[in-house]
Amino acid sequence: MSFNMYVPTKVLFGVGQLNNLHEQKMPGKKAMIVISNGKSTREFGYLARTEEQLKLAGVDTVVFDKVEANPLRSTVMAGGAFAKEMTVISLLH
Repeated sequence: MSFNMYVPTKVLFGVGQLNNLHEQKMPGKKAMIVISNGKSTREFGYLARTEEQLKLAGVDTVVFDKVEANPLRSTVMAGGAFAKEMTVISLLH
């Protein structure tokens, strides 16, 4: 087996970094936010804050919230199908 892979990734890490998300150059105008099927991302406001930051950057969002702990292949495939259906350009996890 052989392959080439190019995965351009930028990580924002640290206190308050979510507040700077809107300043980042985005690769497109539609992003899929990938979160777990738990409640904490919504409950603690991180999803709403992320959506707001992307809105400030002019990026529309869709949410895939079906990721369980130790995700199954079927979950990954469902996420890929959802991204394709929603014609997203970038992913946020």
